Amino acid sequence: MADNALSVSVMLTTYNQPEFLELSLLAYDRQTYKNFEIVIADDGSGPETRELIENMKEAVSYPLTHTWQEDLGFRVARAFNNAIRASRNDYLITSSCDCLPRADFVEKHVEFAREGYYVGGGHVRMSKAFTESLTPEMVKQGTYEKTLNSAALKKIKKRHFKHQIYQLLKRKRRPKFLGLNFAVHKKAAFEVNGFDENFQGWGQEDSDFRERLKKHGLKPRSILPQAVVFHMYHPIHPTAVERLNRAYYRRKNLEARCKNGLQKLN
Repeated sequence: MADNALSVSVMLTTYNQPEFLELSLLAYDRQTYKNFEIVIADDGSGPETRELIENMKEAVSYPLTHTWQEDLGFRVARAFNNAIRASRNDYLITSSCDCLPRADFVEKHVEFAREGYYVGGGHVRMSKAFTESLTPEMVKQGTYEKTLNSAALKKIKKRHFKHQIYQLLKRKRRPKFLGLNFAVHKKAAFEVNGFDENFQGWGQEDSDFRERLKKHGLKPRSILPQAVVFHMYHPIHPTAVERLNRAYYRRKNLEARCKNGLQKLN
């Protein structure tokens, strides 16, 4: 087990999904590693989410902070930056309210945390039927972890092997770690000026953040089999198929430090 020397801020994005958020926050109360806080990166949810968070502050054993911005469309990059500013700890883990962490999730991230690296963990996708069957009591008991069966683990290990090959070959834009399970030291996040807020609409703000960290000199590390989250089923975002950010993501002359991030640079 990792010791509690490294302080961690887990940043969870959310937007009007209080049922998912409640289950996710309950799942984090099962963590074997205790030196962490949760910062909610709220992209403009209504009062039901705010009320839930206030109630959950009394129900969970870890510090819980809520950051919020006006609902002006999908602005996850800006929401993450709000959470980074509000975070109080040295190491950042990004995820989402639609993900339930395995009990050793934070512990494994801490175990593999190294200066000069960013890391990506794995995920298991739950079925619609299983997601709809979940209750707070089932989450408290860790029932969802049973979906990490031999077939699901085989898929994760296969992706992990591919990521290792990508790293050896230094493939451009690979390995592709997702924002639902990603970690880096906060110092490095500030050095690249956080997430690029030019990303508006669904998609690729996490990929851009990853690529700029690489441009800054950080190396990728895959911990897909070790640090696992369980992704609850929901329909894809209606703008996902439009790939609104693809052209900007593939822009030439990528700079490590974005101009429209934690600070607004000329």
